[in-house]
Amino acid sequence: MIYEELISPALWAVAICATGGFVVRAWRKARKGNTRFGFRAPLLALLSTVLVVPTIGIVPPGHRGVVYNANGGVSTAERGEGFTLLIPWMQHMTNLSVRTQKLYSSKVFAQSLDLQEITVVASVNYHIEPSKAAEIYRGIGLTYKDTVIQPALFQRTKAAIGLVRAEDFALSRGELAETIQGQITEQLSDYGIIVEFVNIEDAIFDPAFVQAVKEKVIAEQEAAEQERLIAAQAAIKEQTIINAEATARSILIEATAQADANELLAKSLSPELLRWKWLVQWDGILPQTVVGGSDATILLDGRSGY
Repeated sequence: MIYEELISPALWAVAICATGGFVVRAWRKARKGNTRFGFRAPLLALLSTVLVVPTIGIVPPGHRGVVYNANGGVSTAERGEGFTLLIPWMQHMTNLSVRTQKLYSSKVFAQSLDLQEITVVASVNYHIEPSKAAEIYRGIGLTYKDTVIQPALFQRTKAAIGLVRAEDFALSRGELAETIQGQITEQLSDYGIIVEFVNIEDAIFDPAFVQAVKEKVIAEQEAAEQERLIAAQAAIKEQTIINAEATARSILIEATAQADANELLAKSLSPELLRWKWLVQWDGILPQTVVGGSDATILLDGRSGY
């Protein structure tokens, strides 16, 4: 499009200005009586402009030139980037972009699997296959975006939305885009249009559905909080039981050990041991009371306790 919009008009303007200059110069010379060259130079300049300018074609970067022949229709051979020559007044060249382009769908009004209304805007990144530029120009024309891509994107997006539940839409956007991309790729490949990427740009739900989802989420959060509290209380109860059982086992172990110690102590007592302990603690004062028996004699006084 750069050639048609800028370069070609500029060349024509320069050529016309040059021809006009020749005409003015020849007219001034004719007034002075110098008719040696007359108007032959302006006529030659004009003829050269008419023949030369249309022969120059320019294909800008990222484009392919499609040539239309007045006597043969659209040529099947695309012109590459750079300068190219055309048959003046017989061939006309149109440039088609083969760069990556992005197209947004119109608003897609669809129903989900659970019959909820969703309004979606999708986009597709695509490019024309360079070797199919002439075929697209001949078969579809420059309006291929509105004629082929836009309807396919709209149709496939609407169909894909009907396969998911509205409440699962947010988590399924990536999968949904992949589904649309696979279907639209197959549909547009025959036209020479390569689909690179499909994205779900925006989604608008019915306000009543949004409110219902919010209430459901809040209820689930509250239920989860109650479950957490119940689980915490159960854990505290379980820990209390475990602590009580541990304390009981500790007391039992301690009592058992004490009983075993007492039993061992009782078995170890003898008259000789008792007499020795009494002698160790005796302060040298004889007791006032003597209790005798056949096995042992115990000396008692009120101070020592023996």
